[in-house]
Amino acid sequence: IYADTGGKMTYSELNKDENKIGNALIEMEVKKGDKVALYLRNSLDYLKCIYACSKIGAIEVPVNWFYREMDAKHIIGNSEATTIIVEQDLLSIVEAIKGDLPNLKNIIVRGDSSKYTTLDSLDGKPADPEVEVKPEDPMAIIYTSGTTGLPKGAVLSHTSYVLSAKAITLWMVDETGNDYTGLPLFHINAQIYSSLGMMFAGGIITLRSLFSASKFWEDVDTYNCTHFNLLGSLANILYSLPPSDYEKDNPAKYVIIGGMPVEIWRKFEERFGVEVLEGYSTTEDPLPCLNPPGKYKKIGSFGVPIFPDLGHEAKVVDEKGNALKPGKIGELVRKNPAQMIGYYKAPEKTAEVRKNGWLFSGDFVKMDDEGYLYFVDRKKFVVRRSGENIASWEIEDVIKSHPKVADAAVVPVPDPMRGEEIKAFILPRYGTELKPEEIIEYMAGKVAYFKVPRYIEIVDKFPYTPTGRVKKWQLKEMEREKEDHGWDRDKEIPDWRDRFKAR
Repeated sequence: IYADTGGKMTYSELNKDENKIGNALIEMEVKKGDKVALYLRNSLDYLKCIYACSKIGAIEVPVNWFYREMDAKHIIGNSEATTIIVEQDLLSIVEAIKGDLPNLKNIIVRGDSSKYTTLDSLDGKPADPEVEVKPEDPMAIIYTSGTTGLPKGAVLSHTSYVLSAKAITLWMVDETGNDYTGLPLFHINAQIYSSLGMMFAGGIITLRSLFSASKFWEDVDTYNCTHFNLLGSLANILYSLPPSDYEKDNPAKYVIIGGMPVEIWRKFEERFGVEVLEGYSTTEDPLPCLNPPGKYKKIGSFGVPIFPDLGHEAKVVDEKGNALKPGKIGELVRKNPAQMIGYYKAPEKTAEVRKNGWLFSGDFVKMDDEGYLYFVDRKKFVVRRSGENIASWEIEDVIKSHPKVADAAVVPVPDPMRGEEIKAFILPRYGTELKPEEIIEYMAGKVAYFKVPRYIEIVDKFPYTPTGRVKKWQLKEMEREKEDHGWDRDKEIPDWRDRFKAR
């Protein structure tokens, strides 16, 4: 079900349409192993394209629809995509960068186009494509932000998708279920746990184009959804809203979530009449840990590894890789058959995070005596804003390209609604006067709107290490203790997105 319009599609119709798209791609000489970039917004068409690629052995490469030229060029170019399926209103971005994409041969437009093939015109055979696809074959390259380089592409196999989706059906989902999500299909949450998970359960997925707090409970009620998927920051948003008529006696039984704030966990359950089912996974390692429902649930924990009988193990280790005793804080490492094949074209980066079959998460956790895991903090220096992992260095590089900027440092600051927000400390060039508004306008034209810093502080010096690096951890610790983070874009320029045409 597509919540925006009420449009519906059966599994039989999905199967037929994805076959037609897949066979049409074959006719366009898209081969097994070729990469197909999906620069699309949430829609039923997006689902068709995902499974069309999977059936012909092509590797889908989802592109965040908020990305502009710089980010989109990296994802499409690094993945060596030969084909892209793009929204009509995003076509201008692809046309602006296609000269720098030597592998790109086919442009397919979702919408109207007199210049390019349209998605609606793809009319191949409705039968299953005659391509042999094996469980170990790559299915997708999902790009995830790092802290020391451009976003890396995690190559996930068909096994990664299948096992991870089946995990969601263990406790809370069956053929009577209807999962509601407004999370983006360019992430594994909506792709694997919602869409493919409900397919395995034989239930219904109700998809909205984008999370809407104002429409949330109306959708859940209208479409009789039995559960929904959220991120912790979105749970905060829903809980902060005044009570609505739609939330009363709503049909939902569960919320499947990553990062539910402990302080509102019970209150959320009581107010909305749902049971919180906390989970944990990463793009590189999508087979989840899940906190079981009922009497076995532990508040504040993201649970235990799913499918231990298939070799899913987890342990907490110190800096030398030694296992720690229960209660001690260390890095979470996991081993299982669903972890990524590796980072695309980056064997050295893969070797940094996978050692002897164990994948190092970059997250600090602790484990109790019964093996339940509890999240503590992120080891990676990223800003986690509403589920987006935003590498601080990416923002710093753009800020530093401003002619009035000498240096910059970006850190995450706590935010009750979005988990974290972006704060930029900026050192102007000697003899120049720089206003925060100039940075907002400059950034708005170069990066996705969610990468534009909310808080800006102009400084006259930075604390540096002996090697000349800004001591960002000091800045982060300073901000952790503050309630007021200084100049606030949303207060000073409330219409900034419209004024500066930020996308």
